[in-house]
Amino acid sequence: MFEVTVALLCLPVLVGSVWVGQVAQRFLREHHRSREFVDSIRVLTTLLVTFVALVLGLVISSGQRRVDLLGTGLRGLTVNIVELDQRLREYGPEVEPLRADLILYTNAAIADTWPEEPPPPGVYPGHLNPMVKGDVESIELGAKLNRIDLALHRLTPQDEFHRSIASTLQSRMTELLQQRWSLIENGQPSLTGWFIAILMFWLAMIFVIAGLASPRNTVMILVTALAALSLSSSVFLALTLDRPRTGTFKIPSAPLRYALVNLIQPPLPAGAP
Repeated sequence: MFEVTVALLCLPVLVGSVWVGQVAQRFLREHHRSREFVDSIRVLTTLLVTFVALVLGLVISSGQRRVDLLGTGLRGLTVNIVELDQRLREYGPEVEPLRADLILYTNAAIADTWPEEPPPPGVYPGHLNPMVKGDVESIELGAKLNRIDLALHRLTPQDEFHRSIASTLQSRMTELLQQRWSLIENGQPSLTGWFIAILMFWLAMIFVIAGLASPRNTVMILVTALAALSLSSSVFLALTLDRPRTGTFKIPSAPLRYALVNLIQPPLPAGAP
């Protein structure tokens, strides 16, 4: 996982930065060890720590909002799939192939987006081609939905009842496609490599400055290690929240699996309550 690699890299960088500061401390002259000098370093460190804490907090907060947005979007997609299936059942047996395609899409979407989870039962295409390298959204799944959408627009209802359902089907399909593209766009990582590198540089500078005025003893080494571990975990959290579809803490597949359960339910017998 990308975020794990960055966090593990961040940990030795921060610990090593303190060591660099402590080595540089040996070459400081006596007037550099005065109280005024130490106080000035503390003021600068406080300003930098406050700024970095603000940036990290905003990044984590923004990532959490994106996760919540994607979770809401996935539940909305589930509602549209279930409602679309229900209207297809009401339309009649002539659209059963479209229901089969919708079930196939849902199966393949679950298996393709959450490969680490148990695959849903059934026969469906696997090892799909991603739209963008490293992305979970595939070309084949998009083509499958587009074919369903085209077929719905080609329906020729013969009476008012079927015309009403056909109109609802087209509206639901449009909402489903829009919801899908919203999930695709909002699921893309927003933190660039340059941003991560600059953030790590800021953190390293904080530890270097801290090392210039810190004593060299066991307690200080322990505190430094704990601080580096805490900040590395913050970087990990920011990165994994920025990758809600591919990160360590992915949004769960439960909503789509719930939709699949409803899709494969057999129709109720006539006259059933």
